[in-house]
Amino acid sequence: MAKIKWAISIVSVALFVVGVLGEPGMFGLGCSTNGFLCNNLFTFLQGEFFLALSIPLIVLLPFLLFLRREVFMAWVKFAAVAFPIMLAILLYTYNNKPTPGAGGFGLAGLISDEMLATAFLPALFFIVSLIVIITKRLKEARARKQSL
Repeated sequence: MAKIKWAISIVSVALFVVGVLGEPGMFGLGCSTNGFLCNNLFTFLQGEFFLALSIPLIVLLPFLLFLRREVFMAWVKFAAVAFPIMLAILLYTYNNKPTPGAGGFGLAGLISDEMLATAFLPALFFIVSLIVIITKRLKEARARKQSL
């Protein structure tokens, strides 16, 4: 189980680093034509995409490292399904060419699909992850209390 937790830690930090390097203007560092942030291997990547994937994992990481095995495995079962679905939807919206006059999520003209997906899906993953962790933890505490 410790190996899984460390793997999640390494993947989330790596996604965050790639996201920061893919966004040349990140953190107000700016971008000049000859600057490092503009001329690195990652500038062709969409930094927002990698940041959207990594931030929920990085925020959940302190909780995940100190969870009991049963609670952690309940979250892993959720994340094993939800994270690939979120990744697929984000990839689809980033690679989908917009159709003129139509919005994919019912917000025609107000916001692009990739912006909506980038804002909505990681937040949803984070909230549902917290709900899964809290409910499993409460059920476990209730069962332990009844057994005493």
